[in-house]
Amino acid sequence: MPSFSRVIFLLHRYFGIGLGIVVTLWCLSGFVMMYVPYPEVSGEDNLKASPYLNLSGCCQVPGLDEFSDIRLNGARIVTWPSGPMLFLQGSNGGEYAIDLQTSEYIFEITAEMAEANALQYSREYGLSEAVDFLDVMDLDQWTVYNSYNSLRYFYRYQPRDGKGTILYVSAVTGEVVQHTDRAERAWNWVGAVVHWIYPTVLRQNQQAWFWTVVILSGLSLFLTITGIYIAIRYLQFGKNGKLSPYKGWGMWHHYLGLAFGIATLTWLLSGLLSMTPFSSLEGRSLASEASIAQGGDFTFDAEIRESIRALADASIPADTIAVEYGFVDGRITAEVLSKTGERQRYNSATWLPENLPLEHFSNLGQKIRPETKISSQGWIEQEDSYYYARRTDPYLPAYRVIYEDGERAYFDGVNGALVRYVDAPRQWNRWLYNGLHSLDFNNFIRQRPVWDILVLLLLAGVTAGSITGTWIGIRRLLPRGSK
Repeated sequence: MPSFSRVIFLLHRYFGIGLGIVVTLWCLSGFVMMYVPYPEVSGEDNLKASPYLNLSGCCQVPGLDEFSDIRLNGARIVTWPSGPMLFLQGSNGGEYAIDLQTSEYIFEITAEMAEANALQYSREYGLSEAVDFLDVMDLDQWTVYNSYNSLRYFYRYQPRDGKGTILYVSAVTGEVVQHTDRAERAWNWVGAVVHWIYPTVLRQNQQAWFWTVVILSGLSLFLTITGIYIAIRYLQFGKNGKLSPYKGWGMWHHYLGLAFGIATLTWLLSGLLSMTPFSSLEGRSLASEASIAQGGDFTFDAEIRESIRALADASIPADTIAVEYGFVDGRITAEVLSKTGERQRYNSATWLPENLPLEHFSNLGQKIRPETKISSQGWIEQEDSYYYARRTDPYLPAYRVIYEDGERAYFDGVNGALVRYVDAPRQWNRWLYNGLHSLDFNNFIRQRPVWDILVLLLLAGVTAGSITGTWIGIRRLLPRGSK
């Protein structure tokens, strides 16, 4: 009967032939993803592509018998080529567009509306002064996310910028919801699409995609664990000064496995945890905290309608691109967003600037968890370990409440809304997934180029270890004379 070590060795050898290719592709695509993320219309893109708010002919709103039964998550006013538009964001994910010059509900986004909005986006963004219609489609590689489901279908337009840019205009909201160019798409075919196993034919089937990723990640973990065992088991301290009994490719694979095996293991494990296969790190539902922080149902009632009517005569900054409404602690909040991304809260009735008092934040922190003592609370001016973002900056300053059991609540410093809540499972997820997978353990490591250097060195070692192991497996399949 073969020994335990021999069995592990054989399993590693035969699993490594196929799974080594998978891990190598994950590593190589990881290099690309460091610098070319998956396409999206980011917050920065929206700022750049948004025209200044034009309230000419504003503001006519529907009567109280229309839209009053819809529970809202928010509302915003922006400028379309046709004039000021109000968007009501339903709690069910739907959006309702209302023309504030006529008070009419835009129940259908026509091709003419979509083209005008695509052209406005293109001009404001600095792409080109003309766009060409491509087609109407429901789903493709760049709109495969479930978050696009409530926005389908899409009109696609191509600005004449010479970069192959494509703009996707939602037939539901009339807004540009995806923005890609030729180079971005090409790099993503060898980056995110490979790394996340994201081909459309697979990704649109949620269950098939989920189990494909989970099974491949689990098998790759097995390959890595057995490889680490072998690397340690066959480590020797002979008089010849060599630590490995192998030669050539085998020796290099052995050394690379010793040096970078743990990094490979942590990346594979954290990648598997990103799929939350057992729901252990998802955390509890925060509906109760969110409901208490909101303080009631946000509806399109008489108060917000009167506020919109009064907006026509309000003195808001000339560089305003949007007015956004929310509902916090039982009151309507209104804020204006400038082209630079700055926000200012206004009294929704008088349209005079106002700041929330400190008591609002300290009281709300205790209100959402009345039976739990607060360990500390106060303003934060910089990111901390749980309130941060890698690609876009979080809203700062923010008001942080830390409870006695370690859970944390973060409130927006402008409108007072609960913007993040971190319970114990989410804290574990932050370290086991974000920390291990992206190496964003603290603010110093997240700074560039510190992060780039660290990740590039580790990823290069892991990739080299995977390539050498894969080549050893392939060589065993080749006829002796071709090796």
